[in-house]
Amino acid sequence: MADYIYTLETRLSPDQQKAVAVVVDAAKVAGMNVYLTGGAIRDIITGFPIRDLDFTVQGNALKLQKELERAGAVVGAADDETRSLLLTLPGGVRAEIGMAHSERYDKVGKPPQIAPATIIEDLRRRDFTVNAMALSLNEGSRGLLMDPFNGAADIEAKVIRVLH
Repeated sequence: MADYIYTLETRLSPDQQKAVAVVVDAAKVAGMNVYLTGGAIRDIITGFPIRDLDFTVQGNALKLQKELERAGAVVGAADDETRSLLLTLPGGVRAEIGMAHSERYDKVGKPPQIAPATIIEDLRRRDFTVNAMALSLNEGSRGLLMDPFNGAADIEAKVIRVLH
């Protein structure tokens, strides 16, 4: 099994490492599980530069705003529907923190109905297998890669698979 935390820590800049710590601490204060998700995981595995950090929390990410601002984050936007924050963390690190959610479409072309969900349900709604992975940043499971659709194998095989 790959050591994803070691890989993460060696691939992130010092400012990005501090940003991860700020988000993990804010989630811990709020009693939420937090995961690094999406493109950052794909970039860690492929070796591409990690430009921004995407986090998913099991809970309302908007509740983290005050704690993050106390730690020096600047919130650029907040989305009440998806309960997500776009922010710049100390050191100029761009990040998005979103609530783990599911999406249900009543009709084609209509906006989805969004509901809180587990991290696995959140990964299921994503576009490609290579974007449907999460790395746990929580005590007890820190470093656990959740890859229910074999995105890491698809990266290795240089295959892009659509989930829907």
